[in-house]
Amino acid sequence: MINRSDSLDHPIVRECGNAWPADGLESVSECPICRRGGRVVVHEGLTDTVFCCAPGCWTLYRCKSCGSCYLDPRPTEATLHLAYKRYFTHADGRSSAGGDTLSLSSKLHRILANSYCNWRHGTRLEPSSKLALAAALLLPPTLRGLLRHLPRIPGGGRLLDVGAGNGAYLYKVREVGWDVAGVEPDPEALAMAQRAGLNVRRGGIECFASEPESFDFITMSHVIEHVPDPKAVLSQAMTLLKARGSLFLETPNVQSYGHRRFGRHWRGLEPPRHLALFHWKSLERLLRQSGFSRIKRLPQINVYPGLAAKSRAISQGRDPEAHPEPTFMDRLTGAALDAGAMVNCRHSEFITLMAFKG
Repeated sequence: MINRSDSLDHPIVRECGNAWPADGLESVSECPICRRGGRVVVHEGLTDTVFCCAPGCWTLYRCKSCGSCYLDPRPTEATLHLAYKRYFTHADGRSSAGGDTLSLSSKLHRILANSYCNWRHGTRLEPSSKLALAAALLLPPTLRGLLRHLPRIPGGGRLLDVGAGNGAYLYKVREVGWDVAGVEPDPEALAMAQRAGLNVRRGGIECFASEPESFDFITMSHVIEHVPDPKAVLSQAMTLLKARGSLFLETPNVQSYGHRRFGRHWRGLEPPRHLALFHWKSLERLLRQSGFSRIKRLPQINVYPGLAAKSRAISQGRDPEAHPEPTFMDRLTGAALDAGAMVNCRHSEFITLMAFKG
């Protein structure tokens, strides 16, 4: 599948200034998801317009067989760290960094989610209020995913977070009483997680390969799109889960309305950190091939407005992570998409689901 010798002659890499190191690229001759070769170009000359730290230009292909998308060529595992020099996980996971700069709607959402989480799991997340809890209980369940639909297990269970970043999620779950562990390849984010006293190992899910059937819950929030071999990661997750354990997974949906609306400026592309992008059916098929027996879709609400604002900022050459405010039309479109997702979530911005073992 991988032919590193082909990367030097790739036309997009050759023509792009400030290119990725030529010896740090590998050619992807077949889809990394279904292992078939037919494909069409979706976008050429993509650059890192999100964190603006990764050199190079990139081509995104769509597989003719499964409809998933992937980069070719892509960074090798040895050089992928160059794309993470600036990243959102480089803030202290124990704090609410950036909270003062959140939009009013984002602050409201945080209060609602914190209030619900405190009630369900016994946490003490702030800001929260009893009035917000009453409102949260009346809203759709997707608002309640602050802890990624963490199961209720008396006395807590054991959780593994793949791509733990700075440990922000693990820190919250530990407060609930769970035994938590994580893996994270980025050394800067890893150091922050470890300074918080968290059990996080450097690397990927293979770091826990010697502990089969030892976790009740595994989470991969916006991780699967970053790995070169998604099936290997999902198969390892299946091995690590206890009987009747579950996996939470969220990733951008390449068939989303936002991608169709903003094209190469869609925030979900994020080359070269996102190596492969799924749609609902292709990811569910891969989960079943990896051994998961049941899948539950968890369509999110209120996602499109924020992503639309960030995608528009990218198209205008502005910083998409500087909390751009959604327009009235973004909110109106988002409301319509949310209503439609209750029937069919095919074009949702994210794929959010739970997969079960046994």
